[in-house]
Amino acid sequence: MMPSLRKKVAGFIRQLSVNNQNENVDQIDSGPSSGCFIQRYLSGHDVKQTEPVILHGRNPHELPRKNIGTIILGNQFSAVTGPDGGLTMVNRHQRHLSTSDPDVDYIDIQQHVSDQERKNTDGVQQMSSPPSEVAGVLDWSRPHPRAYGAATTLYERHPLTKQHAGSPIADCFALVARTNSAILTLADGVNWGEKACIAARSAVHGCVDYLNKAVFTSGNITNTTEVFVSLLRSFHAAHSLILQEAGMLTTLTTALVLPLADSDRFVTCICNVGDSLSYVYSAQHGVREITKGSHDIHCMRDMRDALGALGPVDGQNPELNNLTCSMTEVESGDIVFITSDGVSDNFDPVVGKFAVLPPSENLNLKVPPGTVKTSCTAANHGTSKFPCEDFPSSSSLPTVQAYQRHELSLLRMDDLLKNGVSGNGPPCQDAKTLCEMLLDFATRLTAAKRHILEDPDLYYTTVEGSTEVTELSRAEQRSRRRKVCEKLAMVPGKLDHATVVAYQVGVYRGNENDGGISAPHIRSDDDLLVETVL
Repeated sequence: MMPSLRKKVAGFIRQLSVNNQNENVDQIDSGPSSGCFIQRYLSGHDVKQTEPVILHGRNPHELPRKNIGTIILGNQFSAVTGPDGGLTMVNRHQRHLSTSDPDVDYIDIQQHVSDQERKNTDGVQQMSSPPSEVAGVLDWSRPHPRAYGAATTLYERHPLTKQHAGSPIADCFALVARTNSAILTLADGVNWGEKACIAARSAVHGCVDYLNKAVFTSGNITNTTEVFVSLLRSFHAAHSLILQEAGMLTTLTTALVLPLADSDRFVTCICNVGDSLSYVYSAQHGVREITKGSHDIHCMRDMRDALGALGPVDGQNPELNNLTCSMTEVESGDIVFITSDGVSDNFDPVVGKFAVLPPSENLNLKVPPGTVKTSCTAANHGTSKFPCEDFPSSSSLPTVQAYQRHELSLLRMDDLLKNGVSGNGPPCQDAKTLCEMLLDFATRLTAAKRHILEDPDLYYTTVEGSTEVTELSRAEQRSRRRKVCEKLAMVPGKLDHATVVAYQVGVYRGNENDGGISAPHIRSDDDLLVETVL
């Protein structure tokens, strides 16, 4: 008897989880001795005993004050933003107003420069003027293995136009790493389209620009309370720039990693609104989520709800329901990272088809208006989001509660970073590797969904006896796509934009490889993966 599609899917997921990829897929239910992390957890074998404390509150005064050590200014060994130019693509007109511009007169300058003099000096000034700073940084193309970011799209490509659904990528990230400190920020535009992309880029630009001026120009920050005040003010700057650039809505998560006074440890201070989550990976303690105070891990959440957003949600006002300040201590060698929900949601055991929700939970999830995310794939093709994609059920998979979904997501990340996709390692050693591993996992997991949605029969037909291709009507495309709903629900993954930015904590001494780093290689061998699944 041929194995069912569901068992083949379970086998594919198991290949990403355990050492022996050739075991029968039925062993996914064989107990903790099988080596499957989900069974070890559900049987009580993978429960964390202790981990560093994570503190969170709604404002800086709800958190304890810790003294900040000396911040070494000046040496920016890494600065990177993206995708497609990232924060450098917004707020351009402000950069043009500089004293080196010969066509700008200032009211406090009394000396008049004649038109002829300006013409004679145009060429000299343009050649001698230094490159202008963008958000406090001269060069945004300096990735480093210890400070890295990358983004990709998980959406399908149209078989004729080869255009990815959901273009442009509506995520944006930026990272500035100095000798013993760093700024990491990531924004995920709510819904899709150019306005969401502008919102994400504007939020990152406004936030980083403010922090570089307020925290890293003078270095006078003395404690974590002052750090959080600066973070909240940077969010105000981000929101203001979104309105200025006529963007729509976006999440925003920003982390500052700073040295602690009288200690060799560091502190990570994070402010976030929305569902872009931040984590820290430690070889000793595994993966823990720093932003867990911004969402109730004991309550089932519909992943279409962004929870909060900057931008004009209500008139000119943002939605700050889940605005949260979070803090935890980290050690040298730990990797602090932020992901968009296109990455974090694909580690969820229900999305990944490791487990299912209790039957009652499928009917109880409600999404509040305002920050609801639209399925880009559905919107581009005139269909509503398939409900069966979100809540598949199967009696052969274990049932998990909300808090178990959260803990299993962390264990899945930890398992990947320590053991790799094959289960045989090597473990993740730096920020660049972490970014590539997480994006590669999300790309591989969603391969079958893309393969289904890229079927040419969903978009066009050929006339019998002719090679002429005729595009289907919108109604016919909608009808055919609905027929693949059940098939989509059977395969794992969530299609979205996927972005990660990461920083390896420690003191940079300049003795590491500073050579150019090529763009991350995100595996795209979808056909091979689909054969494995189907």
